[in-house]
Amino acid sequence: MECSDVTAATAFEDLGENVSHNVLSHFHLAELDSIRQVSKFMESACNTRKEFIHGKLNERKSVEIMGLTSERGKQINGRLAVVTGPINNGRYPLKIQHLTGEIERVSLKAQNINPFLKPEQEAKEKSRLDFINYSSDAKVREGHGRLLDQVLMTLRYAVNVMNGCTFFEGGWESFMRLPRSHQGVMMSNTQVFSLYRVKPSSAGYKVTGDQPILDSTVQSLIDFEDNAINYFGKMAAYEKDGRGGKLIIRNFVRAMESWDTERIFGEFWIARICKSGTVVVQKKGPEFGEPELGSVFLVKGIGSQVGEQVPKSQMPILTRTTFLPLYDMLVYDGLMIMDNRFPMTPALKERIHKHVEKAIREETLIYCGESARKGLWNEDPPEHDTSDSRKAKEEDEEEEAIPYEPTSSQLRLAEKIMKFAKDKKYQGRKEGQAVLVVRKIDFSKEENPNNIVGMNWLYPNQSFNGYDMDYFFFKKWPGYTLDELLPELLKKLKKMNEIPGLFWICEKSLVKPLKDTLKAAGGKLAYNETLHVEWYPPPSAEEEAYHSM
Repeated sequence: MECSDVTAATAFEDLGENVSHNVLSHFHLAELDSIRQVSKFMESACNTRKEFIHGKLNERKSVEIMGLTSERGKQINGRLAVVTGPINNGRYPLKIQHLTGEIERVSLKAQNINPFLKPEQEAKEKSRLDFINYSSDAKVREGHGRLLDQVLMTLRYAVNVMNGCTFFEGGWESFMRLPRSHQGVMMSNTQVFSLYRVKPSSAGYKVTGDQPILDSTVQSLIDFEDNAINYFGKMAAYEKDGRGGKLIIRNFVRAMESWDTERIFGEFWIARICKSGTVVVQKKGPEFGEPELGSVFLVKGIGSQVGEQVPKSQMPILTRTTFLPLYDMLVYDGLMIMDNRFPMTPALKERIHKHVEKAIREETLIYCGESARKGLWNEDPPEHDTSDSRKAKEEDEEEEAIPYEPTSSQLRLAEKIMKFAKDKKYQGRKEGQAVLVVRKIDFSKEENPNNIVGMNWLYPNQSFNGYDMDYFFFKKWPGYTLDELLPELLKKLKKMNEIPGLFWICEKSLVKPLKDTLKAAGGKLAYNETLHVEWYPPPSAEEEAYHSM
């Protein structure tokens, strides 16, 4: 010990003696005897408590790790572990089971172990173990996998039908037999979430029933629910599906309701395959140059493990795919494109390895959707909200909505448009009429810094490369206003010298105001024909990525 350390220690002892003397000088002999007795009692109580804690640790149950100060130690503070043996050299052996199913063993002092868990900690641990033990490998159970594949293929087929069988000319059964790598499947898949909740008629398509692809797929599940339960449910044999799998279809319907908002699309490095899923790292940052490492996900495969065909020596490897929430898990959509733009350098490989290790030990892996994290699957799914009832509800809400009241300048411009339609003797929408598409050239300020909107005049069966394209500019984000749109519509109509069968606009908030304004203008002119206005949804991330390849 250094001289300065000895001096400091001596000074501290002197200070303690002085404090004790000053405090105790206020007590008489009887009180001092009482204090001595209390001190002996506290010493005995502390020893008893220590024995009790060591006894709890020897029960070899779940405990909480706490108070570690090293860099690696901090990563597991707060994690639960199981005591696996008696104390040895002042330390207890512990087993940590990571979400990946991997086991890590550590030895810690009793002061870094808390055996008294709260009920919410025990509940969370049960949920973790349910996830880890859901299946014996990194795939969903066979029944879930087969049903998931059928649902996804049905959605893709519905897209194909909405597009007039553009991607594949054949029936549903023929489409279902296609390999998942078939161009028709891949192309249909890019538009699933562009058209997920859009009625075919409002998107310029004509399909019997006029249901969004989500509703038509849900309806197909409900129509064959008994057969599906007998086949898929019993094969899945999962606790959350209820006895005999009677809840499996309701569970899938509930999961599908969140796919368009909670799906995760992007580029990911497949880092490694573990017992309970494949670990992937999201690529962030610029398209080229030094990549940034984003969130770490734990994803289950369908028929095979994600990355199963990739030799271990080639991992990490960059891919492009979509992850979907299903129960308390994430699954991929069955389609994956390998991306070789980023060579795997030793430095990048080491960065990814450390990034993954940190996420596993700190348990910051993302392995389920946002709804699951909020407790969606803690209760049984509700009864089916059928497409018919949903459609009726939407129509009721639309009828009850308060009409938009246009400004005087908006009404004047709308009157000019309606007068032009009247002069052209427009008599409603008919097959073969043109469609006027009004769509921003990109949907973010970064990608569309000049605030450009395209106006494309199309006839049926013509490509979107454009029959006649014009542009206009809007002033500020998030997009163009009704005051900016109306004069541009009037100019376009006069240029083309006709009225389209559909005004198809990408600003959803302007659909009803434009409809109401044109209707009010027509009323002033005693002209009762309807100019049809519908929402043109922006492309999904999958669709944008496909067309940028």
